[in-house]
Amino acid sequence: MKIFGKKIPGGNFLLFLSFTTISVCIILIVSTMRKESINSLSKNALYTGHQREFSIKYSEDEKQWEQVIPKLCGKGYNNFAVYAPLEDSEKIVRGLYIKGKTDIPPMVRGKYFDESTSWSDKPYAVLGREFERDVYVRDGRRYYSYNNKEYEVLGIMGTKEDSRINYMVIIDFRSAVGIAGINKEYVLDTKKESDLYDVGGDLIVYFASPAEVYIGLDKGPEESFMEKLISSEVIMDTMQIMILISFLLSTIIVTLIWFRFRRQMMFAWKLCGYEKYAEYIEMAKRYYMTAGVSFVAGSIIMFAIMGIISNMAITAGDIITALGMTIGFGTVILFTCYAIEKRRLQKNSKKY
Repeated sequence: MKIFGKKIPGGNFLLFLSFTTISVCIILIVSTMRKESINSLSKNALYTGHQREFSIKYSEDEKQWEQVIPKLCGKGYNNFAVYAPLEDSEKIVRGLYIKGKTDIPPMVRGKYFDESTSWSDKPYAVLGREFERDVYVRDGRRYYSYNNKEYEVLGIMGTKEDSRINYMVIIDFRSAVGIAGINKEYVLDTKKESDLYDVGGDLIVYFASPAEVYIGLDKGPEESFMEKLISSEVIMDTMQIMILISFLLSTIIVTLIWFRFRRQMMFAWKLCGYEKYAEYIEMAKRYYMTAGVSFVAGSIIMFAIMGIISNMAITAGDIITALGMTIGFGTVILFTCYAIEKRRLQKNSKKY
């Protein structure tokens, strides 16, 4: 086959088409999953979707959280957050204590809260992008004023599209409790729904009398297997997985065909006394070169599609993630197919 006057081996051309297709598929899936995650965060206003509201009443010690937070940390719990919503007519304001990771919002610049900054003596804030205009710089640091108090800005969060995240202000937990007092409404949020009952149960125990914690930990009716199976999230995830598996299987078949085109070359290597590692290097060099060019072609195709479809957004992170997945899948496919073809060559050699 000739392209631009140059002869391209048929196996290389088939491999190029296969990897271009799978690259487009992986970039699309990675981008879609990221967009779904952001949409879910915006819809739930940064909550994971299985949070529980709770309230503290009758506490006579405004600093009682100072004893509770270390106890929760000592239990080894991870990936949970406690929010302290504040009343504000103009914006969504919350205090946050976070341990481990829950769902982190998309960051425009800077960083989000972690355990040390969310439970700190120093006031910190993460702002939605709509409030970046209110940030001022002093001594090389960025600050934001809220409720007559100055907060150092850790980062700016938000999306290019209009979203609830753009209109939120998150401050450290100590500052929020200092503003509203300890007897108020809170939200407990965990990465896994099952952790709600462990962390929530300990919250009830750790707040000493006369303080009382009111939190609903009753489990709702469980969904049936069929209800879970036909949910929109499961259907979408299943479709994406099936599409990816289909393209992976086709790439495996094409790779086996590609090896057949190189069977004579592998015989020549064997006759010339090539070491195994030298064969691996030569084969991988040809394979990854084709796969790399294919990935670039697939990326160009996706950017062209993005130019046509306005609501499709592909980021550099999507491309990097997709490249890593392509290299990973390609490596597994290469050495699996190489082992299969090597065994065939050995069988054929014995015949002759």
